Amino acid sequence: MKMGVAKAWRFSFISPNLAVLHTQKPHNATATDTATPKPLACYRSPNPSPSSSWSLVCGLMLFGLGLISLFTGHVASHLEWYSNRLGKPSIYSKLDFGRRAAPIDIWKSKYSNHFYGCSERGPRFAPATRQRFSNGYLLIATSGGLNQQRTGITDAVVVARILNATLVVPELDHHSFWKDDSDFVDIFDVNWFIASLAKDVTIVKRVPDKVMRSMEKPPYTMRVPRKSAPDYYLEQVLPILLRRRVVQLTKFDYRLANDLEEELQKLRCRVNHHALKFTKPIQELGHKLVKRMRKMAGRFIAVHLRFEPDMLAFSGCYYGGGDKERGELGEIRKRWETLPELSADGERKRGKCPLTPHEVGLMLRALGFANDTFLYVASGEIYGGEETLRPLRELFPNFYTKEMLANEELKPFLPFSSRLAAIDYIVSDESDVFVTNNNGNMAKILAGRRRYMGHKRTIRPNAKKLSALFMARDKMGWDTFSKKVRSCQRGFMGEPDEMKPGRGEFHEYPHNCVCEKPFKDFEDRDHVDSSVHVGIGSTTKVETRHNGDGVKVTMG
Repeated sequence: MKMGVAKAWRFSFISPNLAVLHTQKPHNATATDTATPKPLACYRSPNPSPSSSWSLVCGLMLFGLGLISLFTGHVASHLEWYSNRLGKPSIYSKLDFGRRAAPIDIWKSKYSNHFYGCSERGPRFAPATRQRFSNGYLLIATSGGLNQQRTGITDAVVVARILNATLVVPELDHHSFWKDDSDFVDIFDVNWFIASLAKDVTIVKRVPDKVMRSMEKPPYTMRVPRKSAPDYYLEQVLPILLRRRVVQLTKFDYRLANDLEEELQKLRCRVNHHALKFTKPIQELGHKLVKRMRKMAGRFIAVHLRFEPDMLAFSGCYYGGGDKERGELGEIRKRWETLPELSADGERKRGKCPLTPHEVGLMLRALGFANDTFLYVASGEIYGGEETLRPLRELFPNFYTKEMLANEELKPFLPFSSRLAAIDYIVSDESDVFVTNNNGNMAKILAGRRRYMGHKRTIRPNAKKLSALFMARDKMGWDTFSKKVRSCQRGFMGEPDEMKPGRGEFHEYPHNCVCEKPFKDFEDRDHVDSSVHVGIGSTTKVETRHNGDGVKVTMG
């Protein structure tokens, strides 16, 4: 049953059934002065070299030109020309990203084809050390759900490189909330993982029996602090590795610093976007679902809904379900003994609460997506069940999930939450637009991957501003609400210039691994003659492009 925006607008806000960049502290205070000398490790901490300020250089040169002009009559009037020549501007300045008032195509970034993923190892990146010459064996026990573990696996490879260690294929978490018994080999192609990284790090499936028999004690187990810098691993972990030969790092998620030197960041990208390939059964089913969505619609949105009971409990937010909701979520919160007491209203005002399915639907309609848009909804157990999803279904009747698209084919995967999450990952990655209601691990990992793969449209809610709008929406008409949503979502639509390089979580903003194509390649090809984009700022779309062969292609 289809439902217009006006009717959806009147739908009750609350369903009846519902009520970082971490600042890295130096570890020098805990580091020992007796650490093993650096030559034992293949990693070197780069010595930062001072860089000249272009603004100062340009200012001094222009001042000199001004003095010269007094005597020669030369007028240094083209100041922008000089600054651009000296500063080597990126494509951003040439494409005039400063025009923030320009309409935004809600389906695709106008500038996405100017960027590509670039994570090739540099010529000075030394080859991997062979197993018998390494400093020892590194065991990794990951933590959390599929995508949280993915960050741990990615960083484990980099840490092994830093320590000049042989990495043993990481162990997956079987004891988290998800209770999934899957091993690495059940989710990822382990042979591809080992082979594709062979030039970077030596990886083995298990510690050799000969080494295990020679050990006088069991492997040394330790947990490193979160966001630890490479020097911490060299000073605190390496001496133990050399002494004990085998070291296990537990609860390994986000245990490596966000900012690393460029070659190590590129290694992160090679692991995350190339080496971690899902097993054949997972890939086949995931791509089948993509084809089925494409058969029904030329383009579709993937919506990742984190609205499971544990997610809501952990957030400390309140969704209007009364004492029943408070009691149920309160019991779940007891699982985390260290969780602080939170103010539900305060968390919402700070933008820390995930959007409800209804709020996601209202945001999408306000941005300009029509009710005939096809949605693939990636989610686990939704708190409140079908009653919670009903408003989103009415806003977007073309609503599909993996369960709806693959009934019998999905049965072998049903007991394993991580394999189900992997299927959702594939469909979300292949979607035209990816939308999330939260800023969790899957949202970050997929946002980073889609940037790496050419800045495919990725919409994340500006939850802080949207929460105020949703709370006050009964006080304004739909047109006013839509205009305000479009305004506050600028900067949250997946455009290439949304975040300055080096800011934010690297997994979400892999700036070292995204390169710009030479601007000259686009000056005469793929030129946009005229365009009016659907979505933020307008209501129609007629776009004419030159396809490179002199033929005009009209897209509407």
